[in-house]
Amino acid sequence: MIRIENVHVNFGEFKALSNINCTIQEKDFILILGHNGAGKTTLLDTISGRIKPSSGKIFRNSSDITQLSETKRAQFISRVFQNTHMGSVATMTVAENLAMAMLKSKTAGFKSAIKNFPENIVEETLKPLGLRLEELLQTPIGKLSGGQRQIITIVMSTLCEPDLLLLDEPTAALDPVSTENLLQFVHNFTKQRKIATMMITHDEQRAKFLANRTWVLQKGELSIEN
Repeated sequence: MIRIENVHVNFGEFKALSNINCTIQEKDFILILGHNGAGKTTLLDTISGRIKPSSGKIFRNSSDITQLSETKRAQFISRVFQNTHMGSVATMTVAENLAMAMLKSKTAGFKSAIKNFPENIVEETLKPLGLRLEELLQTPIGKLSGGQRQIITIVMSTLCEPDLLLLDEPTAALDPVSTENLLQFVHNFTKQRKIATMMITHDEQRAKFLANRTWVLQKGELSIEN
């Protein structure tokens, strides 16, 4: 699905990533481990198109997407950051944020998306969580707790039905209870929708039940553990 071949990323003399070769298959859930500065976020930046590799290629199926912009890749690669304030608009309601997220893969305008807000998002995604998030649709998302907001952000990131979901330490700013809720949600949500997922985490023990593969980065070099 996504294939990375001989990718190097250099920032001046600093080698952030060195000779990365890997493949992300449909339904994979990959944990990415490594110390601070090991290159974990740089790897996600390179896959998402936020930065371009100094050399090497990135493919989606058989198509070379190495030079494809981050905006174009967002049609099939979604990303959630550790900062719960990123990825949503605090002053807009939960429903408005969800409607806005739907526009990533559609030509409809925002007003049309709000008017035709699909109730199946509520029935199929929010209600089964048991967290009563469906009761907060008209609440500004900035008034939600960090855990609630991060769950909504992940839901938003998958409304365009991406091939790949990138999670950059999504629990870093959360308390233990919110962390457990979020990890269980991610497990159920990605498995149900068969979305390939890569997640950076420093909490391997708590998150390892999610993964079928583990990648370890050390000084920009990747080792893969199945």
